Amino acid sequence: MKKCLVLLMLLAATVVSAKELKVLAIGNSFSLSVLEYFPKVVVDSGKHKLKFATTYIGGCPIEKHLKNLENEKTHPERKPYGFYVTGQPRTSIKLSDAIKSDKWDIITIQQASPQSPLKEKTHADAAKLIAAVRELAPQAEIVVHQTWSYRADHRFFTGDKKRYKDQNEMYDLLNDNYKSLAAKYGFRLIPVGDAVQNYRAGLPPFTFLSQEQLLQKLKEDKNYDAACGDVVGYTKIKVGKDGKEHLTSDLIHLNDKGKFLQACVWYMFLFDEPADAIKFNGTMPNKDALIKAAEKAVKDLKK
Repeated sequence: MKKCLVLLMLLAATVVSAKELKVLAIGNSFSLSVLEYFPKVVVDSGKHKLKFATTYIGGCPIEKHLKNLENEKTHPERKPYGFYVTGQPRTSIKLSDAIKSDKWDIITIQQASPQSPLKEKTHADAAKLIAAVRELAPQAEIVVHQTWSYRADHRFFTGDKKRYKDQNEMYDLLNDNYKSLAAKYGFRLIPVGDAVQNYRAGLPPFTFLSQEQLLQKLKEDKNYDAACGDVVGYTKIKVGKDGKEHLTSDLIHLNDKGKFLQACVWYMFLFDEPADAIKFNGTMPNKDALIKAAEKAVKDLKK
């Protein structure tokens, strides 16, 4: 009898600690990447339930979200957003309809990556978006999704179009922008940008190859890591209209490792779970280091 009682108490504790969350991300490609591994991490961990959705327009800043909400009044037929929901096909939708499509527990907001280091491009518009979300979904907790700095060979850090001294300066500015925004409203913040920096801190020193050198390297070894271990960006060989091989590079978005890192941060943060709760049924290069970087970001935020 005593053993049965103990088992019932343990079962009850497990049920109570399990969560079922409905999460909507208002964002762009930097939130679309959450869809890649976050739902799988939740399922594989075998404890919680998740409905995740994201509204998507590539490169969409907060200012444009506001304009789209305003345009709904004069053009109600327009559905400018791709709407991605876990396990469902993509549909088109208006932002207000996405916000009202379910009783979301959490709605995340973020800035477009080029404006993420800029307070003057973020805070005033964010105030209006926050007000709109509160009106359309008063039950939802608004959470800030912190994005990341670009890869070290991006033009923002080199050449004539240089904006920042280096990758770290971009991170410092966006970090201050997002955290000051969250503090201003008492919002929680999902520290993906911090996790990316944590992982980068463990990478060995490297020198990126020139385009010519990189093209030759990838011809010799198609599995060459053009990102030099970073979790941001990838480079591929593409045959152009001229019939010649060219490089196509992405120095902004997360690659597979980065998307997994992002998923780990979201899981540990939103479900309040430790690193050892992640039971990922799949292969991932440097999985343990990625989980460790995510764990550090979440823990440091609580200090």
